[in-house]
Amino acid sequence: MKEPHATASPLTRLRNRLSGAHIRSLQAELQTERERITQLEAELDELRRDSLRVAELVDLVEQQLSP
Repeated sequence: MKEPHATASPLTRLRNRLSGAHIRSLQAELQTERERITQLEAELDELRRDSLRVAELVDLVEQQLSP
């Protein structure tokens, strides 16, 4: 006869092995990383906008310098 934990899903077995405090710690770390990702995405969007502005300025300069 199989042991009850042998039929449990891997996620259930993992949850059973982790303490509540450890899970809360991992959740807090995950939340921190999600916030960092959001911040990095915002910075990336800003850099993309800046890059577009620079490209537009380069185009204007090239137009002015072209005969």
